[in-house]
Amino acid sequence: MKFAKSSLLYLGLLLIILLLVLAYVSTLPAEISAATAIAGSTPQNQAVVPDSKDASCFRPYTDDSIWNTPIDWSKARIHPQNDVMLAAFFKDTSWIGSDPTQFAPNVYFATNQTPLVAVRLRQNRYRDASNDVNIQYGLPGGVIMMPIPAGAVPAPGTDGQMVVVNLDTGEEWGINKGEIDSSGQWVVGGAYRYNIANSGLPPDGFGQRGGGIGQLAGIVRRCEVERGSIDHAVTLAYDFPCTPETCALNGWPSSAPPFTTTDGRGTDTYDIPEGARIAIRPEITMDQIHGVCHGIKGCEAWARAMQEYGGFIVDDAGHPKTYAEGDATAHWDPKLWTPDMLHDIPSNWYVVIDWNFPSTKAP
Repeated sequence: MKFAKSSLLYLGLLLIILLLVLAYVSTLPAEISAATAIAGSTPQNQAVVPDSKDASCFRPYTDDSIWNTPIDWSKARIHPQNDVMLAAFFKDTSWIGSDPTQFAPNVYFATNQTPLVAVRLRQNRYRDASNDVNIQYGLPGGVIMMPIPAGAVPAPGTDGQMVVVNLDTGEEWGINKGEIDSSGQWVVGGAYRYNIANSGLPPDGFGQRGGGIGQLAGIVRRCEVERGSIDHAVTLAYDFPCTPETCALNGWPSSAPPFTTTDGRGTDTYDIPEGARIAIRPEITMDQIHGVCHGIKGCEAWARAMQEYGGFIVDDAGHPKTYAEGDATAHWDPKLWTPDMLHDIPSNWYVVIDWNFPSTKAP
C-alpha cells in the first residue's frame, strides 16, 4: 500500500513538470517555433534553386586564374604595334557595344536536386572537362543529361547560349545554338561540362567559344554591377581576330598565350590575335570615367575593371563588343546597363598589352 501511494506521488510530480514545460514552450517567439517546425520536417540536404539575383555573387575560377589576376602596371608593357592593332580593332566603329538582349548567355543556377533533362546534340560534340588536363568527347547526334531549371531558355539570336552552374558541385554546364523544339525537346549545336573551381582555361580542344573557353568566363553579371565592382577580366570580340596565317605574317602567335585556340577570320594586316588583352590606360581618372559614362553604373564598373584586369579577345563578332549576362536572367535596368553605354569612351583610352612580357600581379 505504501508502494502504491509513493508511485502515485511520483507520477503526479512528473505530470506537474510536464505541464510547466508545455507552458514555457508556449511563450517562445513564433519565429523560433516556426524554425523548429521547419527543421523537423525538411531534409537537411534540401536546397532551393535561386535565380540570378538571389544567388551568391561568386567569382568563378581560381584566384590565380588569368581571369582573376589584376594587371601589374609596373610590369605591363603596351604592345609596340598598339596603334595599328587598335586601328584594326576599331576599323568599322569607334566604340564597343554591349547588348545583353542577344548573343549573350543566360545564366541559371541548379543544385543536385534539379531534374536532369535530355539534351540532343545536332552536329557538334559534347566536351566534358572536369579538370584543366583532360577532355572526354561525346558523339555528334548524341544525347546528354543536363540539370536544367524549370523555365530556363537559351538566349535569343543564332548563338543560343546558356550557362547552368550547379551550386552543390561547382559544375559549369554550357550550350550554344540551343533551342527548345515544338515537342519540348532541347536541341543544341554544342554542349560542355566544366567546373568553376578550375582555372578558367580548359584543356586544348575545348573549343566552346573561339578562344577555347566556356560561356561563363568574363561574363559581367548584374549583381557585380549593383555592388559597383567587377573583380575579373571581361570578354571582348570584334570583326575579326586574325587568322593563324595573318597572325604569322606579323610574327604573332595565332592565339596569345596562355590561350591556345582561335577561330579568327581576320585578314587585315594588323588584326589582333584571340587571347590578346586590351585595357584602359591606368592614368585615366575616375572623374574622366564618370564624365563619359553619364551615370550608368555598368559603364563605370566596366571601365574600372578594364583598368584593373583588362579584357580578353575571345571571339569573332560583327563589331567590337563586350559580354554581359543575358537579359532574360539579369533583367537589366537601363540605369545599370545599356547596349550603347560605352559609346563615349574615347578609343585612345584603350591599349593592347604586350603578351611577350609578364603583366599581372602575383596571386
